[in-house]
Amino acid sequence: VRAVGKPGSAAVMDVVVKALKDTVAQKAGTATSAEATELLSDAQAGRVGFHKGLVGRSCSDVCSEVALKCNDRWFHSINRCDVQMAGWPQDQDGHYFKECSDRFYGHDLPGHQEQMDELLINNDMQGFPSTCGGRGDFSARLCPCSYSYPATTTTFHTVFNVQSKQYFEWQSRYNIFWHKQSGQSGPVTRLLSMGGAWPTDATPHPKGDHLMNEVRTHIAPEYDYSIDSYVAYNKPLAITHWLQTAKVTEDVIIVIDPDCALISPITSPVVEGKPQANQGYYSFRDPKSIEMQIAQHYCKGICKHFDPIAVPVVVHRKDLEKIAPLWLKYTEDIRRDRKGPNKWPIEWNDNRWTVNRIEWVAEMFGYLLAAAHLDIRHEIVDLQMVPSVHKKLNLRVPILHFHVRVETSDHRFWNKGNHGAGQKFPWPVPAGTDPVTTRLLTALHDAYEAVGVTDRTSKNKWVSGYTGVWSNPDNEAPEDLPHLPAPPLQIIPIPPPAAKRVLLIAPPTPQEAPDA
Repeated sequence: VRAVGKPGSAAVMDVVVKALKDTVAQKAGTATSAEATELLSDAQAGRVGFHKGLVGRSCSDVCSEVALKCNDRWFHSINRCDVQMAGWPQDQDGHYFKECSDRFYGHDLPGHQEQMDELLINNDMQGFPSTCGGRGDFSARLCPCSYSYPATTTTFHTVFNVQSKQYFEWQSRYNIFWHKQSGQSGPVTRLLSMGGAWPTDATPHPKGDHLMNEVRTHIAPEYDYSIDSYVAYNKPLAITHWLQTAKVTEDVIIVIDPDCALISPITSPVVEGKPQANQGYYSFRDPKSIEMQIAQHYCKGICKHFDPIAVPVVVHRKDLEKIAPLWLKYTEDIRRDRKGPNKWPIEWNDNRWTVNRIEWVAEMFGYLLAAAHLDIRHEIVDLQMVPSVHKKLNLRVPILHFHVRVETSDHRFWNKGNHGAGQKFPWPVPAGTDPVTTRLLTALHDAYEAVGVTDRTSKNKWVSGYTGVWSNPDNEAPEDLPHLPAPPLQIIPIPPPAAKRVLLIAPPTPQEAPDA
C-alpha cells in the first residue's frame, strides 16, 4: 500500500497514532474505541497523511493539490494542541510553541493563525465543526488527506425560483448567461411559480410566460397564500413539485437565489447525507440566542443540531427529495404563528434583538429545520461573496450574492430592487472601487451586453409595475410551446426520527384571510 503521508508529517503521525492507541485502550468496548480502532488501522496502513497548507487555503484545496482527498473523519483527532505543535513546532521568530489557544472556534480550525502567530484549537466542534472546505484569510491548516478514489462522473443541476415579474425577468436571463460564462456543468432551470393555487388547485399555468423559449423552465403551481401573503412559500413548493413531477436525473442539485451571479463553477461532488452550504450571518452557539429559541421551539424533541447556513446549497438529489416537503411544512408552521394564540415573541421579529427577523427569514429557517429533522448536517464552505460587504475578491469562491445595496468609490449606489436595475448600473466602474463590487458590476455589464432587454421591457408592457406579478391574462406565450400540465403534488408522509410527530404535505388548517 502506497503511503500518502510525506516525511514532514511523520511527527504529526506519531502523535496522532499514540493518541489513538490511548483511546482504544481507555475506551475499550465503546463506540469511541471502535472508531479509534478504524482510524488507527488507516494510519498504520498509510491510508492517510497530514499536510500543512498555505495561509488562506482550505483542506479541500491542500489535499487536491497532492492528488488526494480531504477526509473529515480525522478533524477530531487532530484538534489537539500536541498534534498542532508537532505540525508547527516553532513560531515566526523561531521560538518553540509551548501552548495553544482554545479561545476560538471556526470551520477553518485547528491551525496556525498568521496574524497572531498562535496555534488555535477549535473550541466548538459541535456548533462550528472543522470542515474540509473551511478557510480563513490568515489561517494555515493541518489537513488530513486520504486517497482520492477513482473518479466517478458527478452530474449537476442548478435551480432558482421566481415569479413572472419584471424584477425577476433580467435576473433570470442574466443567470442563464452567467451559468454559461462560468463554465458550470449541467443544466440550469428556472422554477416558475405561476398559475394554480396549491394545495386547492395543484395545476400550474399551462403555457407560462414570455421567457419560455429563452430560459429553461419548470412551471409549478403558486402557493394559495391561505396562511398569509408570504411569497417565499413558493421556493420549497416549487422545488418539491419539480422533484416529484419532472424527470430529474442529475446527482447534485445547486440551489441558488435569482440574485446570485456564478463567476466560477461549483464542482464539489457531494454525496448523499453530506450537503454543503454557505455560512449564514448567524449561529446557534448561544443557547439563549433568538435563533436557538426559534429552532428549538419548532423542532423540539426531534432535532439534535442546527446548521447556521445560507444559500447556495449544494445537495444530493435524494437528500433534497426528503428535505423539500418538510422545508415547506416548517415554513408554514413558522408563518402560521404570525398571529393568533401562538404569536411570536416580539424579540423574534425585531432588529434590536436579532438580524434574523423571523417574518422575513421563515423560509430559510424552514430549510435548516427540515435538514435537522432528518439529521442531515451540512459542511460549511465559502460559496458566496456579498459585494460591498466583502472587499477582497477570492476567485475560488463561486458566487456573488447581490442581496444588499452596493456602493462605488465615487459614492454611487446600485440596488437590485431599483426599477430597471438590470440596465442601469454604474459603468464604467470608477477607479478605487473594491474588487468584489467591481466584479459584480462587470458581470452585470457583460450580461447586459450579451442578452440586452426583452421586447416586453423595452415597450413597457409590464402593466403590473416592476415588482408586480404578471398573470399572463392574454396567453402571450407561443401557442406551439410544448408543455403538459404536471400531475398534482403527492401527499408524502414524513416519519420523524423520534416518531411522535408525523408531518404531511397536506392543506393547512383554516386560517384568517390573507393580508391585503
